[in-house]
Amino acid sequence: MPESIPPAGDLSEVLTQTLKSRTFLIQRLSDVVCWPATRVPAHERELAADVLVGLLRTASLDLRERCATRLALIVDAPKMLLRYLARDDISVAQPLLENSPAFDESDLIATIRGGVRAHWLAIANRRHVPALVCEALIGTGEMTVIQTLLRNTGAKLSYGAVESAVAQSREAVQLTALIARRSETSPAQALTMFWWSEHEIRIHILRRFAVDRAVLCEELGDLFKMAATEDWADADTRKAIALLERRQRNRAAAARSPFGSLENAISAGAHGIDRQLIDEISYLSGIRPQTGVKIMSDRGGEGMAVLCKATGLKRDSLRGLWTGLRRPIQDAEDQTTPFGRVQYVYDLLSTAKAQTVLRYWNWSLSSGLSAGELETLDPDDGELEFLPARRAAALVFGRRN
Repeated sequence: MPESIPPAGDLSEVLTQTLKSRTFLIQRLSDVVCWPATRVPAHERELAADVLVGLLRTASLDLRERCATRLALIVDAPKMLLRYLARDDISVAQPLLENSPAFDESDLIATIRGGVRAHWLAIANRRHVPALVCEALIGTGEMTVIQTLLRNTGAKLSYGAVESAVAQSREAVQLTALIARRSETSPAQALTMFWWSEHEIRIHILRRFAVDRAVLCEELGDLFKMAATEDWADADTRKAIALLERRQRNRAAAARSPFGSLENAISAGAHGIDRQLIDEISYLSGIRPQTGVKIMSDRGGEGMAVLCKATGLKRDSLRGLWTGLRRPIQDAEDQTTPFGRVQYVYDLLSTAKAQTVLRYWNWSLSSGLSAGELETLDPDDGELEFLPARRAAALVFGRRN
């Protein structure tokens, strides 16, 4: 046996010493990295961090966990070491991702792109989550992560993040309650999400987002006369003003209708309301047929309560509309039955607030769109970003995955 090769017993002792020295070296370097700037120059600290990263690659899980736990308390932790440990096993990365103040937005976004669900979840649990990081987390499409983020009051959701969450809630209705309660959610987003939300969430949306348009109507009231003198020549102006008009029913449609009034049209459907009569009721209500069909075919039926309240119809007409559409009535006063819930919505809303909701739906679901166009709209079309009415229609009517 060559003299350069130590005996087996000596090899074991050398290995033990090597592992011990590695452990001490990692611990000492961790100390240096965690020292304040007053004790160690920045360039030496960065050098120590670079060496430490090389050692941690083959270090035990316990050593990596201890290093990460200490580093989580450091405000100006070296970036490369921070990013490296942030992508380690979740037991190593979690204290950093949840608590470290040294991460900036780019660090967290890079970790999201290179991480997995456990890492995303840890970031979603941070005390403060910046807007761009929220967008990246919601963009993962991971429901557990999105739900955690939406529950986090320290998360700052951007408009784009809420838009993405609303779009995903079409297939994941468990998100609707969380989105509806976020302060960043806009009335337009909530009233669009209404269509695939459960009854309790619909009630919350109507309570919070059904508002009066008194200020807008007062400020823009003189424009109605101005547009009328121009014979409503500008289509975009006509559509915008229609959203703000106080009078809901269409008097011109009533004058042309064989029924003469909205009440008579509903009474005529006592034995069944067909598509032609739905169109007539829609015109008399001041909305387009696409909107009327959506309201009357909706599974929950709460939209019918909004329609009846906005147009000044009485409870009897609401009941007549309900039965004319072949929907059964059990106990009208029992809010656990479909009609009982619809009647509760009717009583909940004032006429002015119901008009705001109905006019928004009509503007967003049918403004400038034909029935054929509604079927081809794609919510993921980037060109719809600054076309709110078309985007809302795409979410409600467009194709799903």
